Amino acid sequence: MAKGRFLKASSTLGLGYVGEHALLFLRVLLVARFLGPEYFGISVTFLLVVSTFALISDLGIEKYLIQARDGDVASAMPTMATVLLARGVLMGAAIFLFSDWIAGQFGNPELGWFYACAAIIPVIEGFRHLDPLAQQRQMNFGAYVKMQLGGLLPGVLLTVALAVATENFVAIAFGCVATSVISVALSHILARTPYRLGFDNIAARAVFTFGWPLLLNGIVIFLATQGDRIVIGTMGGMLDLAGYAAVAALTGGASVFFARLCGNLFLPLLSEARDNSELYKERCRTTGAACLLLLSGVLFPLATLGAPVVFLLFGAGFVTPPLLVTFLSILAAATVLRAWCVVISLSRGGTSDILTANIFRVTGLIGAYFALSSGQGIVWVAACMCAGDVAATFLALFQVSRRAPAAASACLTYGLVFAVLAAVLIAVNSSIDPFANLLVTFILAVVISAPGVITALLVSKDLRERLKALLVMAAQKVYRHQR
Repeated sequence: MAKGRFLKASSTLGLGYVGEHALLFLRVLLVARFLGPEYFGISVTFLLVVSTFALISDLGIEKYLIQARDGDVASAMPTMATVLLARGVLMGAAIFLFSDWIAGQFGNPELGWFYACAAIIPVIEGFRHLDPLAQQRQMNFGAYVKMQLGGLLPGVLLTVALAVATENFVAIAFGCVATSVISVALSHILARTPYRLGFDNIAARAVFTFGWPLLLNGIVIFLATQGDRIVIGTMGGMLDLAGYAAVAALTGGASVFFARLCGNLFLPLLSEARDNSELYKERCRTTGAACLLLLSGVLFPLATLGAPVVFLLFGAGFVTPPLLVTFLSILAAATVLRAWCVVISLSRGGTSDILTANIFRVTGLIGAYFALSSGQGIVWVAACMCAGDVAATFLALFQVSRRAPAAASACLTYGLVFAVLAAVLIAVNSSIDPFANLLVTFILAVVISAPGVITALLVSKDLRERLKALLVMAAQKVYRHQR
Protein backbone atom coordinates (compact mmCIF):
# COMPACT_ATOMS: atom_id res chain seq x y z
CA MET A 1 0.00 0.00 0.00
CA ALA A 2 1.49 3.36 -1.03
CA LYS A 3 2.49 5.57 1.86
CA GLY A 4 0.78 8.55 0.28
CA ARG A 5 -2.49 6.67 0.11
CA PHE A 6 -2.06 5.48 3.69
CA LEU A 7 -1.29 9.00 4.93
CA LYS A 8 -4.34 10.43 3.17
CA ALA A 9 -6.54 7.73 4.65
CA SER A 10 -5.04 8.13 8.12
CA SER A 11 -5.51 11.89 8.08
CA THR A 12 -9.15 11.53 6.98
CA LEU A 13 -9.96 8.90 9.58
CA GLY A 14 -7.87 10.59 12.25
CA LEU A 15 -9.61 13.94 11.82
CA GLY A 16 -12.96 12.18 11.74
CA TYR A 17 -12.25 10.37 14.98
CA VAL A 18 -10.95 13.56 16.57
CA GLY A 19 -14.22 15.26 15.68
CA GLU A 20 -16.34 12.32 16.82
CA HIS A 21 -14.67 11.86 20.18
CA ALA A 22 -14.43 15.59 20.76
CA LEU A 23 -18.20 15.82 20.29
CA LEU A 24 -18.81 12.83 22.59
CA PHE A 25 -16.57 14.29 25.28
CA LEU A 26 -18.18 17.70 24.88
CA ARG A 27 -21.58 16.07 25.37
CA VAL A 28 -20.45 14.40 28.57
CA LEU A 29 -18.79 17.56 29.85
CA LEU A 30 -21.69 19.91 29.19
CA VAL A 31 -24.37 17.48 30.39
CA ALA A 32 -22.39 17.04 33.60
CA ARG A 33 -22.06 20.80 34.00
CA PHE A 34 -25.70 21.64 33.30
CA LEU A 35 -27.39 18.71 35.06
CA GLY A 36 -25.13 18.23 38.09
CA PRO A 37 -23.74 14.93 39.45
CA GLU A 38 -27.03 13.14 40.25
CA TYR A 39 -28.83 13.75 36.95
CA PHE A 40 -25.57 13.22 35.08
CA GLY A 41 -25.31 9.82 36.75
CA ILE A 42 -28.81 8.93 35.55
CA SER A 43 -27.88 10.04 32.03
CA VAL A 44 -24.85 7.75 32.17
CA THR A 45 -27.10 4.79 33.00
CA PHE A 46 -29.15 5.46 29.84
CA LEU A 47 -26.00 5.27 27.74
CA LEU A 48 -25.01 2.12 29.65
CA VAL A 49 -28.26 0.41 28.69
CA VAL A 50 -27.79 1.15 24.98
CA SER A 51 -24.12 0.15 24.89
CA THR A 52 -24.67 -2.96 27.00
CA PHE A 53 -27.21 -4.50 24.65
CA ALA A 54 -25.07 -3.53 21.66
CA LEU A 55 -22.01 -5.23 23.11
CA ILE A 56 -23.67 -8.49 24.10
CA SER A 57 -25.14 -8.93 20.60
CA ASP A 58 -22.14 -7.88 18.49
CA LEU A 59 -21.34 -10.36 15.71
CA GLY A 60 -18.46 -8.28 14.34
CA ILE A 61 -20.19 -7.64 11.01
CA GLU A 62 -18.13 -4.49 10.45
CA LYS A 63 -14.88 -6.38 11.06
CA TYR A 64 -15.96 -9.21 8.76
CA LEU A 65 -16.64 -6.68 6.00
CA ILE A 66 -13.09 -5.36 6.17
CA GLN A 67 -11.31 -8.68 6.77
CA ALA A 68 -13.16 -10.85 4.20
CA ARG A 69 -11.65 -11.54 0.81
CA ASP A 70 -12.96 -9.56 -2.15
CA GLY A 71 -15.06 -12.35 -3.65
CA ASP A 72 -17.04 -12.92 -0.46
CA VAL A 73 -18.19 -9.38 0.28
CA ALA A 74 -20.66 -8.62 -2.54
CA SER A 75 -22.60 -11.87 -2.11
CA ALA A 76 -22.73 -11.49 1.67
CA MET A 77 -23.96 -7.88 1.85
CA PRO A 78 -27.75 -8.63 1.71
CA THR A 79 -27.35 -11.36 4.32
CA MET A 80 -25.39 -9.07 6.62
CA ALA A 81 -28.05 -6.36 6.23
CA THR A 82 -30.74 -8.86 7.26
CA VAL A 83 -28.73 -10.03 10.27
CA LEU A 84 -28.13 -6.42 11.31
CA LEU A 85 -31.84 -5.59 11.10
CA ALA A 86 -32.90 -8.71 13.02
CA ARG A 87 -30.34 -7.94 15.71
CA GLY A 88 -31.67 -4.38 16.08
CA VAL A 89 -35.28 -5.48 16.43
CA LEU A 90 -34.41 -8.15 19.01
CA MET A 91 -32.29 -5.69 20.98
CA GLY A 92 -35.10 -3.13 21.02
CA ALA A 93 -37.61 -5.70 22.22
CA ALA A 94 -35.28 -6.86 24.99
CA ILE A 95 -34.63 -3.33 26.26
CA PHE A 96 -38.35 -2.55 26.28
CA LEU A 97 -39.25 -5.72 28.16
CA PHE A 98 -36.54 -5.26 30.79
CA SER A 99 -36.86 -1.47 31.22
CA ASP A 100 -38.73 -1.59 34.55
CA TRP A 101 -36.29 -4.14 35.97
CA ILE A 102 -33.33 -2.02 34.83
CA ALA A 103 -34.80 1.05 36.53
CA GLY A 104 -35.20 -0.87 39.77
CA GLN A 105 -31.62 -2.12 39.69
CA PHE A 106 -30.31 1.43 39.38
CA GLY A 107 -32.39 2.52 42.36
CA ASN A 108 -34.87 4.54 40.30
CA PRO A 109 -37.93 2.28 39.86
CA GLU A 110 -40.08 5.20 38.71
CA LEU A 111 -37.87 5.68 35.60
CA GLY A 112 -38.85 2.56 33.69
CA TRP A 113 -40.33 4.73 30.95
CA PHE A 114 -36.98 6.51 30.57
CA TYR A 115 -35.03 3.32 29.92
CA ALA A 116 -37.82 2.04 27.63
CA CYS A 117 -37.03 5.01 25.36
CA ALA A 118 -33.66 3.40 24.68
CA ALA A 119 -35.42 0.56 22.83
CA ILE A 120 -35.97 2.67 19.70
CA ILE A 121 -32.23 3.26 19.15
CA PRO A 122 -31.12 -0.28 18.16
CA VAL A 123 -34.20 -0.67 15.94
CA ILE A 124 -33.20 2.46 14.02
CA GLU A 125 -29.57 1.28 13.86
CA GLY A 126 -30.73 -2.01 12.35
CA PHE A 127 -31.61 -0.20 9.11
CA ARG A 128 -28.05 1.12 8.67
CA HIS A 129 -26.52 0.65 5.19
CA LEU A 130 -23.20 -1.21 5.35
CA ASP A 131 -21.65 0.22 2.20
CA PRO A 132 -19.89 3.18 3.93
CA LEU A 133 -18.15 0.56 6.09
CA ALA A 134 -17.32 -1.61 3.07
CA GLN A 135 -15.62 1.38 1.44
CA GLN A 136 -12.96 1.18 4.16
CA ARG A 137 -11.58 -1.91 2.40
CA GLN A 138 -10.07 0.47 -0.17
CA MET A 139 -8.89 2.80 2.63
CA ASN A 140 -11.72 5.17 1.72
CA PHE A 141 -12.93 6.57 5.03
CA GLY A 142 -14.66 9.68 3.77
CA ALA A 143 -18.19 8.26 3.68
CA TYR A 144 -17.83 6.72 7.14
CA VAL A 145 -16.57 9.96 8.66
CA LYS A 146 -19.39 12.00 7.07
CA MET A 147 -21.96 9.48 8.30
CA GLN A 148 -20.67 9.49 11.87
CA LEU A 149 -20.10 13.22 12.26
CA GLY A 150 -23.23 14.12 10.31
CA GLY A 151 -25.37 12.24 12.82
CA LEU A 152 -23.42 13.05 15.96
CA LEU A 153 -23.17 16.83 15.59
CA PRO A 154 -26.92 17.61 15.53
CA GLY A 155 -27.52 14.96 18.21
CA VAL A 156 -25.01 16.54 20.58
CA LEU A 157 -26.34 20.03 19.88
CA LEU A 158 -29.88 18.85 20.65
CA THR A 159 -28.73 17.13 23.85
CA VAL A 160 -26.95 20.23 25.12
CA ALA A 161 -29.83 22.55 24.16
CA LEU A 162 -32.36 20.36 25.99
CA ALA A 163 -30.04 20.02 29.01
CA VAL A 164 -29.90 23.80 29.28
CA ALA A 165 -33.64 24.27 28.67
CA THR A 166 -35.00 21.45 30.84
CA GLU A 167 -32.18 20.66 33.29
CA ASN A 168 -33.44 17.10 33.01
CA PHE A 169 -31.87 13.78 32.01
CA VAL A 170 -34.39 13.30 29.15
CA ALA A 171 -32.01 15.43 27.11
CA ILE A 172 -29.69 12.46 26.58
CA ALA A 173 -32.52 10.27 25.26
CA PHE A 174 -33.70 12.78 22.65
CA GLY A 175 -30.13 13.46 21.55
CA CYS A 176 -29.24 9.78 21.11
CA VAL A 177 -32.37 9.08 19.06
CA ALA A 178 -31.67 12.08 16.82
CA THR A 179 -28.09 10.92 16.27
CA SER A 180 -29.22 7.45 15.19
CA VAL A 181 -31.93 8.70 12.83
CA ILE A 182 -29.65 11.14 11.01
CA SER A 183 -26.65 8.80 10.92
CA VAL A 184 -28.67 5.91 9.44
CA ALA A 185 -30.22 8.23 6.85
CA LEU A 186 -26.73 9.40 5.85
CA SER A 187 -25.53 5.79 5.51
CA HIS A 188 -28.08 5.33 2.71
CA ILE A 189 -27.36 8.69 1.10
CA LEU A 190 -23.60 8.05 0.99
CA ALA A 191 -23.84 4.42 -0.15
CA ARG A 192 -22.62 3.48 -3.61
CA THR A 193 -24.70 0.31 -3.83
CA PRO A 194 -28.46 -0.24 -3.34
CA TYR A 195 -29.76 -1.41 0.03
CA ARG A 196 -31.00 -4.99 -0.19
CA LEU A 197 -32.16 -7.55 2.33
CA GLY A 198 -31.60 -11.23 1.64
CA PHE A 199 -30.35 -14.45 3.09
CA ASP A 200 -27.79 -16.85 1.71
CA ASN A 201 -26.86 -19.94 3.71
CA ILE A 202 -23.21 -19.95 2.64
CA ALA A 203 -22.78 -16.25 3.42
CA ALA A 204 -24.60 -16.60 6.73
CA ARG A 205 -22.41 -19.53 7.71
CA ALA A 206 -19.27 -17.51 6.95
CA VAL A 207 -20.54 -14.51 8.92
CA PHE A 208 -21.53 -16.57 11.96
CA THR A 209 -18.34 -18.66 11.85
CA PHE A 210 -16.34 -15.45 11.95
CA GLY A 211 -18.65 -13.73 14.41
CA TRP A 212 -19.57 -16.27 17.07
CA PRO A 213 -16.29 -15.83 19.02
CA LEU A 214 -16.84 -12.08 18.77
CA LEU A 215 -20.41 -12.52 20.04
CA LEU A 216 -19.10 -14.29 23.12
CA ASN A 217 -16.35 -11.71 23.23
CA GLY A 218 -18.97 -8.95 23.23
CA ILE A 219 -20.55 -10.39 26.36
CA VAL A 220 -17.15 -10.50 28.01
CA ILE A 221 -16.38 -6.94 26.84
CA PHE A 222 -19.68 -5.80 28.32
CA LEU A 223 -18.65 -7.20 31.71
CA ALA A 224 -15.12 -5.78 31.40
CA THR A 225 -15.99 -2.30 30.12
CA GLN A 226 -19.46 -1.55 31.48
CA GLY A 227 -19.50 -3.85 34.49
CA ASP A 228 -17.62 -1.43 36.74
CA ARG A 229 -20.11 1.35 36.06
CA ILE A 230 -23.07 -0.99 36.57
CA VAL A 231 -21.62 -2.25 39.86
CA ILE A 232 -21.03 1.31 41.04
CA GLY A 233 -24.46 2.47 39.85
CA THR A 234 -26.30 -0.38 41.60
CA MET A 235 -24.16 -0.61 44.75
CA GLY A 236 -22.70 2.87 45.17
CA GLY A 237 -25.28 5.26 43.78
CA MET A 238 -25.51 8.01 41.20
CA LEU A 239 -22.99 10.37 42.83
CA ASP A 240 -20.19 7.80 42.88
CA LEU A 241 -21.10 6.80 39.33
CA ALA A 242 -20.94 10.43 38.19
CA GLY A 243 -17.41 10.91 39.57
CA TYR A 244 -16.18 7.64 38.12
CA ALA A 245 -17.81 8.33 34.75
CA ALA A 246 -16.24 11.79 34.57
CA VAL A 247 -12.75 10.31 34.87
CA ALA A 248 -13.62 7.45 32.50
CA ALA A 249 -14.86 9.96 29.92
CA LEU A 250 -11.39 11.50 29.89
CA THR A 251 -9.27 8.34 29.98
CA GLY A 252 -11.62 5.84 28.35
CA GLY A 253 -12.62 8.29 25.66
CA ALA A 254 -8.98 8.75 24.65
CA SER A 255 -8.29 5.00 24.66
CA VAL A 256 -11.37 4.16 22.59
CA PHE A 257 -10.41 6.87 20.13
CA PHE A 258 -6.88 5.49 19.74
CA ALA A 259 -8.03 1.86 19.66
CA ARG A 260 -10.62 2.54 16.95
CA LEU A 261 -8.18 4.63 14.93
CA CYS A 262 -5.50 1.95 15.09
CA GLY A 263 -7.97 -0.85 14.39
CA ASN A 264 -9.46 0.75 11.29
CA LEU A 265 -6.10 1.85 9.90
CA PHE A 266 -3.98 -1.16 10.79
CA LEU A 267 -6.33 -4.04 9.90
CA PRO A 268 -6.34 -3.29 6.14
CA LEU A 269 -2.60 -2.64 6.35
CA LEU A 270 -1.80 -6.00 7.98
CA SER A 271 -4.42 -8.02 6.08
CA GLU A 272 -2.87 -6.81 2.83
CA ALA A 273 0.60 -8.00 3.92
CA ARG A 274 -0.31 -11.35 5.53
CA ASP A 275 1.07 -13.36 2.57
CA ASN A 276 4.42 -11.50 2.58
CA SER A 277 6.33 -12.48 5.72
CA GLU A 278 8.94 -9.71 5.65
CA LEU A 279 6.44 -6.97 4.93
CA TYR A 280 4.09 -8.38 7.57
CA LYS A 281 6.87 -8.36 10.18
CA GLU A 282 7.76 -4.76 9.37
CA ARG A 283 4.15 -3.63 9.59
CA CYS A 284 3.65 -5.45 12.90
CA ARG A 285 6.62 -3.57 14.32
CA THR A 286 5.45 -0.24 12.88
CA THR A 287 1.84 -0.53 14.04
CA GLY A 288 2.89 -1.63 17.53
CA ALA A 289 5.31 1.26 17.80
CA ALA A 290 2.52 3.65 16.80
CA CYS A 291 0.33 2.31 19.63
CA LEU A 292 3.20 2.62 22.12
CA LEU A 293 3.78 6.19 20.94
CA LEU A 294 0.13 7.12 21.46
CA LEU A 295 -0.26 5.61 24.92
CA SER A 296 3.09 6.99 26.10
CA GLY A 297 2.51 10.44 24.67
CA VAL A 298 -1.07 10.92 25.90
CA LEU A 299 -2.39 8.37 28.37
CA PHE A 300 0.64 7.97 30.64
CA PRO A 301 0.96 11.76 31.16
CA LEU A 302 -2.77 11.83 31.90
CA ALA A 303 -2.18 9.34 34.73
CA THR A 304 -0.26 12.05 36.57
CA LEU A 305 -2.04 15.18 35.35
CA GLY A 306 -5.57 13.80 35.20
CA ALA A 307 -6.90 14.77 38.63
CA PRO A 308 -6.30 18.52 38.13
CA VAL A 309 -7.65 18.25 34.58
CA VAL A 310 -10.90 16.62 35.76
CA PHE A 311 -11.33 19.31 38.42
CA LEU A 312 -10.74 22.07 35.87
CA LEU A 313 -13.14 20.63 33.28
CA PHE A 314 -16.00 19.24 35.37
CA GLY A 315 -15.93 21.55 38.37
CA ALA A 316 -15.82 21.21 42.16
CA GLY A 317 -18.70 18.71 42.19
CA PHE A 318 -16.45 16.17 40.46
CA VAL A 319 -13.31 16.20 42.64
CA THR A 320 -11.73 12.75 42.23
CA PRO A 321 -8.89 10.92 44.04
CA PRO A 322 -5.63 11.14 42.02
CA LEU A 323 -5.07 7.37 42.14
CA LEU A 324 -8.47 6.84 40.53
CA VAL A 325 -7.20 8.72 37.49
CA THR A 326 -3.88 6.85 37.58
CA PHE A 327 -5.47 3.40 37.52
CA LEU A 328 -8.01 4.31 34.84
CA SER A 329 -5.27 5.87 32.69
CA ILE A 330 -3.13 2.72 32.89
CA LEU A 331 -6.24 0.69 32.06
CA ALA A 332 -6.79 2.91 29.02
CA ALA A 333 -3.16 2.49 27.94
CA ALA A 334 -3.51 -1.29 28.22
CA THR A 335 -6.58 -1.06 25.98
CA VAL A 336 -4.56 0.68 23.25
CA LEU A 337 -1.74 -1.85 23.39
CA ARG A 338 -4.23 -4.70 23.33
CA ALA A 339 -5.95 -3.12 20.30
CA TRP A 340 -2.72 -3.75 18.39
CA CYS A 341 -2.84 -7.41 19.42
CA VAL A 342 -6.49 -7.61 18.31
CA VAL A 343 -5.61 -6.29 14.86
CA ILE A 344 -2.87 -8.88 14.41
CA SER A 345 -5.18 -11.68 15.55
CA LEU A 346 -7.94 -10.52 13.19
CA SER A 347 -5.50 -10.29 10.27
CA ARG A 348 -4.73 -13.97 10.94
CA GLY A 349 -8.39 -14.89 11.48
CA GLY A 350 -7.77 -15.57 15.17
CA THR A 351 -10.98 -14.23 16.71
CA SER A 352 -10.85 -16.81 19.50
CA ASP A 353 -7.67 -15.17 20.84
CA ILE A 354 -9.63 -12.01 21.50
CA LEU A 355 -12.24 -13.87 23.53
CA THR A 356 -9.63 -15.66 25.63
CA ALA A 357 -7.79 -12.45 26.49
CA ASN A 358 -10.97 -10.58 27.33
CA ILE A 359 -12.08 -13.27 29.77
CA PHE A 360 -9.11 -12.22 31.89
CA ARG A 361 -10.54 -8.71 32.03
CA VAL A 362 -13.60 -9.99 33.86
CA THR A 363 -11.43 -10.97 36.82
CA GLY A 364 -11.13 -7.25 37.50
CA LEU A 365 -14.91 -6.92 37.72
CA ILE A 366 -15.07 -9.75 40.26
CA GLY A 367 -12.50 -7.94 42.37
CA ALA A 368 -14.39 -4.66 42.01
CA TYR A 369 -17.63 -6.28 43.20
CA PHE A 370 -16.00 -7.68 46.33
CA ALA A 371 -14.20 -4.39 46.95
CA LEU A 372 -17.48 -2.45 47.02
CA SER A 373 -19.17 -5.20 49.02
CA SER A 374 -16.51 -4.91 51.71
CA GLY A 375 -16.91 -1.13 51.97
CA GLN A 376 -14.00 -0.01 49.78
CA GLY A 377 -14.40 3.01 47.51
CA ILE A 378 -14.23 3.59 43.79
CA VAL A 379 -10.41 3.78 43.79
CA TRP A 380 -10.38 0.08 44.64
CA VAL A 381 -12.84 -0.54 41.81
CA ALA A 382 -10.47 1.21 39.41
CA ALA A 383 -7.47 -0.72 40.76
CA CYS A 384 -9.21 -4.07 40.27
CA MET A 385 -10.39 -3.20 36.76
CA CYS A 386 -6.88 -1.99 35.88
CA ALA A 387 -5.33 -5.23 37.13
CA GLY A 388 -7.74 -7.30 35.02
CA ASP A 389 -7.06 -5.27 31.88
CA VAL A 390 -3.29 -5.39 32.30
CA ALA A 391 -3.42 -9.17 32.77
CA ALA A 392 -5.54 -9.49 29.62
CA THR A 393 -3.06 -7.36 27.68
CA PHE A 394 -0.08 -9.51 28.62
CA LEU A 395 -2.02 -12.64 27.71
CA ALA A 396 -2.88 -11.04 24.34
CA LEU A 397 0.79 -10.23 23.74
CA PHE A 398 1.70 -13.85 24.48
CA GLN A 399 -1.03 -15.19 22.17
CA VAL A 400 -0.01 -12.90 19.32
CA SER A 401 3.67 -13.86 19.65
CA ARG A 402 2.65 -17.51 19.15
CA ARG A 403 0.07 -16.98 16.39
CA ALA A 404 2.26 -14.51 14.47
CA PRO A 405 5.95 -15.21 15.19
CA ALA A 406 6.84 -12.20 13.07
CA ALA A 407 5.45 -10.01 15.87
CA ALA A 408 7.12 -11.88 18.78
CA SER A 409 10.08 -9.56 19.33
CA ALA A 410 7.88 -6.47 19.09
CA CYS A 411 5.47 -7.96 21.64
CA LEU A 412 8.31 -8.51 24.11
CA THR A 413 9.74 -5.02 23.66
CA TYR A 414 6.48 -3.10 23.88
CA GLY A 415 5.19 -5.24 26.74
CA LEU A 416 8.30 -4.63 28.85
CA VAL A 417 8.21 -0.87 28.26
CA PHE A 418 4.53 -0.74 29.18
CA ALA A 419 5.03 -2.77 32.37
CA VAL A 420 7.95 -0.69 33.64
CA LEU A 421 6.28 2.67 32.98
CA ALA A 422 2.98 1.57 34.54
CA ALA A 423 4.77 0.43 37.71
CA VAL A 424 6.66 3.71 37.93
CA LEU A 425 3.43 5.70 37.51
CA ILE A 426 1.68 3.87 40.36
CA ALA A 427 4.70 4.24 42.65
CA VAL A 428 5.17 7.96 41.95
CA ASN A 429 1.50 9.00 41.89
CA SER A 430 0.75 7.22 45.18
CA SER A 431 3.35 9.38 46.90
CA ILE A 432 2.62 12.87 45.51
CA ASP A 433 -0.21 15.38 45.61
CA PRO A 434 -0.75 16.51 41.99
CA PHE A 435 -2.49 19.70 43.20
CA ALA A 436 0.41 20.83 45.43
CA ASN A 437 2.67 22.08 42.64
CA LEU A 438 1.30 21.87 39.12
CA LEU A 439 4.68 22.61 37.50
CA VAL A 440 6.35 19.72 39.31
CA THR A 441 3.41 17.48 38.41
CA PHE A 442 3.76 18.42 34.75
CA ILE A 443 7.50 17.75 34.74
CA LEU A 444 7.00 14.36 36.38
CA ALA A 445 4.37 13.45 33.77
CA VAL A 446 6.77 14.28 30.93
CA VAL A 447 9.79 12.54 32.46
CA ILE A 448 7.95 9.30 33.24
CA SER A 449 6.35 9.09 29.80
CA ALA A 450 9.40 10.05 27.72
CA PRO A 451 11.04 6.58 27.60
CA GLY A 452 7.96 5.12 25.92
CA VAL A 453 7.91 7.82 23.24
CA ILE A 454 11.65 7.46 22.61
CA THR A 455 11.44 3.66 22.37
CA ALA A 456 8.58 3.81 19.87
CA LEU A 457 10.52 6.17 17.61
CA LEU A 458 13.80 4.27 17.88
CA VAL A 459 12.53 0.77 17.08
CA SER A 460 10.63 1.64 13.90
CA LYS A 461 12.25 3.52 11.05
CA ASP A 462 9.07 3.08 9.04
CA LEU A 463 7.07 4.87 11.75
CA ARG A 464 9.53 7.77 11.77
CA GLU A 465 9.25 8.10 7.99
CA ARG A 466 5.46 7.97 8.06
CA LEU A 467 5.27 10.56 10.82
CA LYS A 468 7.69 12.81 8.93
CA ALA A 469 5.62 12.50 5.76
CA LEU A 470 2.44 13.20 7.72
CA LEU A 471 3.97 16.36 9.23
CA VAL A 472 5.15 17.51 5.82
CA MET A 473 1.70 16.95 4.33
CA ALA A 474 0.09 18.87 7.20
CA ALA A 475 2.56 21.74 6.80
CA GLN A 476 1.87 21.92 3.07
CA LYS A 477 -1.87 22.09 3.69
CA VAL A 478 -1.40 24.90 6.23
CA TYR A 479 0.88 26.76 3.80
CA ARG A 480 -1.62 26.45 0.93
CA HIS A 481 -4.43 27.57 3.22
CA GLN A 482 -2.49 30.67 4.30
CA ARG A 483 -1.80 31.58 0.70
